[in-house]
Amino acid sequence: MHFRFVAVHLRLAGLKSTASFVLWQTGLLRIAAESVDAAEIEKWNRELDVFMATAPKEALPGAWYCKGVVASYSNQPRLSYRYYFRAWKYCHALLEHDHSAERLNQYLKIWSNLAYNFFELGLIERSEYTVDLLFRRYENLERPGINGPLYMIKGRLAEVRRQLDVAHSWYQKAHVAFLKDRDWHSHIYVLYAYARLFRLQGNYPQAYWYLDLASKAVGDEFISLNQTLLRERERLENDAIDLLIDSRSLIVSTREQNEVPLGKQYVLLGILEALTEVHEGDAEHPDRGLSKAELIERVWKEKYRPEAHDNKLYYNINRLRKLIEPDMRHPKYLLNWKEGYRLAPGLKVHLVKTSESRIGE
Repeated sequence: MHFRFVAVHLRLAGLKSTASFVLWQTGLLRIAAESVDAAEIEKWNRELDVFMATAPKEALPGAWYCKGVVASYSNQPRLSYRYYFRAWKYCHALLEHDHSAERLNQYLKIWSNLAYNFFELGLIERSEYTVDLLFRRYENLERPGINGPLYMIKGRLAEVRRQLDVAHSWYQKAHVAFLKDRDWHSHIYVLYAYARLFRLQGNYPQAYWYLDLASKAVGDEFISLNQTLLRERERLENDAIDLLIDSRSLIVSTREQNEVPLGKQYVLLGILEALTEVHEGDAEHPDRGLSKAELIERVWKEKYRPEAHDNKLYYNINRLRKLIEPDMRHPKYLLNWKEGYRLAPGLKVHLVKTSESRIGE
C-alpha cells in the first residue's frame, strides 16, 4: 500500500465526511497493520502526523482514531488508549454543534473501541460499565458497525469469567449484527470466538470446525489474524489431548511429537480410528481393546485367518509404534491387550474425522 496515497485520501475524506472516512480508513488500516510490517506502520504514522498538522478540527477525531487502531494492532494498549481518548475528546466537542448521524456513528465507534481497550488493559469493570452505558443509550438505534463490537466485548467479559454459555449468546448476537452490516472481516472474529469457546468446553470437533472456517476466510495479507488463529490451533491441539489423530491431514500428534505425518499409510490410520472408537465408545469397559480378528474385520474388511493376517497385523502395529511411541520397548499409547491391542487406559484421544458435522451454533 502506498501511504502517501492514503494520506491524500485522508485529507479529502476528513473534509467531506469524517465519520465515513473512519469506516473507510479502518479497512485500509487493517491491511497495513495486519501486515505486521513495523517499517510500513512507522511510515504510515509519519504520514498521518503530517496530515494532522494542517487538518481541520473536523478530521482530527478520525485521525486519532486511526492512530489508535494502528497502536492496537501493534499490541500497544496503553498507547492505543491515549489515541482513542484524544479521538473521543475531539469528537465529543464536535458533537455540541454537529448532530449528524455520521458524527454520532464516529463517536460511538471510538467509544466502543475505548471499551475494548479497557478490557485489554485489564480494567474489566470499567470496560463493562462503558459497554452497558452505550447499550442503554444507543443499542436500540441499531447503528451500523456499533452493536456488533459491543456484543463481542460482552462475550469476552463473560468468557474471562468462565460464563461460557452467556459468552456464546453474546457472540451469537454479534454474529447476527456483523452479517446484517455485511462486515465480513469482523465476522471472522466471531468464528474464532466460537472455536475458542468450544475448546474451553471440551467440544473439540466443533472447535476445529469453526477454526477451519475462520482460517479459510482469512486472506494471506492478514498476517496478524492468521497468527492469532495459528496460536489458537496450537492451543486446541495441546489442550488436554494426549493423542490427536487428524484424519483430514493424515497427521498424528502426541505429547512428545507434533504433527507426525502418516503419508498415505491408510492402514495405520484405520487401526488408530478403530481403536479410538472402542476407546471412547464403551463407558462400562473403558479399558477394552480389539482382538486381532476384530481389527482385521474393521480395517481390512476381511474375515480373520491367523495364517494370512497375523504377520500383516504385527508388521503394521510395529510401524505405527515406531511413529508414535517415544520408546517402543515400553509403549505408552498402543498396548497389547489379550489377543489384540488397545489404546492405553485413561489416554485422552481426539479424532478429527474427514468430515465433521456441524452440531450447532
